[in-house]
Amino acid sequence: MKTLKVLFLSLCTCCLLTTYAQDKKTNPKESTATFLVEFDCKGCAAKVEKNIPFEKGVADLKVDFDKQTVWIKYRNDKTDTTTLKKAFAKIKIPVKRIQ
Repeated sequence: MKTLKVLFLSLCTCCLLTTYAQDKKTNPKESTATFLVEFDCKGCAAKVEKNIPFEKGVADLKVDFDKQTVWIKYRNDKTDTTTLKKAFAKIKIPVKRIQ
């Protein structure tokens, strides 16, 4: 009987830890946006990679020079797409559209 109780408690602990870990992966405060931009050269892409991650609320960033896109994961309690578009304007990278 004692072994059964220990086994049951171990199983419950594993289930709780798994549920907690899954909840940490999906953060309702995070959003993503893809910006269609106009890169003239690889230096412009490097400028984005160097500056935009330091904007408040930016959690992750991926630049694709060939597709002329910038994917950003951000905290929507700290920033929004309008503010991020202004950040592109500060470094003189034109944003055509936001997806």
